[in-house]
Amino acid sequence: MISIKDTIFYSEVLKELNYHFGDFYFFEGFVVSEIKEGVDFSWDYAKIVIDEVSQYYNTKGKETVYLSNRINNYNVKPVDWLKYTMYAFRLKGYGIVVNSSVGRKNAIFESIFIRTRFKTFASTLEGIQWAAEINEIDEVKKKK
Repeated sequence: MISIKDTIFYSEVLKELNYHFGDFYFFEGFVVSEIKEGVDFSWDYAKIVIDEVSQYYNTKGKETVYLSNRINNYNVKPVDWLKYTMYAFRLKGYGIVVNSSVGRKNAIFESIFIRTRFKTFASTLEGIQWAAEINEIDEVKKKK
């Protein structure tokens, strides 16, 4: 797996945020995260990103798809998803790009705490295509 920076998609990034805990790439209608090696990704870090996403897209997430590009090994505190819900942050979709069976098992466990469309992918291309499809489907629904 490779970073967004090393793909053809990098030229489409509208905004890039770089923190000590991870890098975040804002696209039209979706965000791709790349959390740093060894980080314990918790609500404290997520809240920083949520505030940035909310401000940039002018929404509480309901118009945003989030893709976690898991190019590094790190820990996620899935129970913190309850805090996301309490904070009223709702995503349009949540995808995880992972290329190992252990990573997929962890993602499936994490999905228990997610109250939105959820899917795992073997490549960033698949994840980005999914995000684009969700956004396109929702645009069609709005026009009806």
